[in-house]
Amino acid sequence: MGCNVHKLREWHFVSDRGETESRKILQAVLEGDLIYKEVYRDNWRTLSAHVLIGQESLLLKIPRARNGRRWERFLSLFRGSDAVRNFRHLKKMGEMGLGAPVPVLAGERREYGVVTDSFVCYRFVEGRRPEPQDAPDVLEALRQLHHKGYLRNDAQLANFLIRKDGGVVFIDFRLKHPRFFPALQKARELDRFLRSCPEARSLMTAEEQSSPWFRLAHALENLSFARRRWKRYFLDRRKARAGHR
Repeated sequence: MGCNVHKLREWHFVSDRGETESRKILQAVLEGDLIYKEVYRDNWRTLSAHVLIGQESLLLKIPRARNGRRWERFLSLFRGSDAVRNFRHLKKMGEMGLGAPVPVLAGERREYGVVTDSFVCYRFVEGRRPEPQDAPDVLEALRQLHHKGYLRNDAQLANFLIRKDGGVVFIDFRLKHPRFFPALQKARELDRFLRSCPEARSLMTAEEQSSPWFRLAHALENLSFARRRWKRYFLDRRKARAGHR
């Protein structure tokens, strides 16, 4: 997964572009010399926006929460920023022949060796959110990813796009190569996807339905969801009691 690594003042950045073009994109982001076409999220956690830099249509993401967490900053000493990892994951997806946005540039600023700020830009993908009738294509794309030995995080139907040509695009993901019990981890991800898209359940193969890994995964996910519901229940009760004091 080769890419160019450059430096501008306290910023390091990776890009598939030449150094001159990469510096122009970096400076445009840092100096705000861009046009916001649409802002999808702008809160303490994330900035996600469709922007124009020059004539290029890009998606800009700034992981504000990850940039600010002390634990994430400490881990960046060893693994780099979330933005740079995102860049490399997008690039890996393309190399595997799976649909994903094309990464353009990721930058990170460090102080005393830890990442304190970062962002990633990738080409904006024209597409629409999946609908139930897209379940066969999305499920097959997820199967292909699993066949290649990887997981994506948060495998919900909403975290895919359907291009105008009908191709499936993975969005808002982080790749994971499971080392322990990979069959179980893939089955759990499949089960989570089916919960977000019940229409895909009838598309499972007989082998998938009868798999002991899938049955175990389904049971574990039921326990996980039950635990979350009880946690929310007790938190709500605690808030209610605090409100009556």
